[in-house]
Amino acid sequence: MTVNAEERPVLLSLDGRGFYVIHYSAIPENEFTRIRFDLADPNTGEGGSAEAVVDPRLVEALNSHSQGYDKGRAFLIWIDTLNNEVRWQLRKIDGFKFPPGVS
Repeated sequence: MTVNAEERPVLLSLDGRGFYVIHYSAIPENEFTRIRFDLADPNTGEGGSAEAVVDPRLVEALNSHSQGYDKGRAFLIWIDTLNNEVRWQLRKIDGFKFPPGVS
């Protein structure tokens, strides 16, 4: 699903390094879900990707955010590979703007 970056941005922290999520796709696998993120580095604008096996509730929450009407909120995801942890939350944002060429 392509992220509407202006209205409902998705931000990913991968081991402490931040990225903008441009697009994501998910495939169910037994009791977990494999999710792939297409990313943009906020400092350079360069693209990349990341993949993780996560709790399906993350994908449900992410889909709900991306398809919802709650403008003005960012969906934040933290992936910590050292501790094998994935966390997420919605956070209200005021005046958030992507740098030119990233969204």
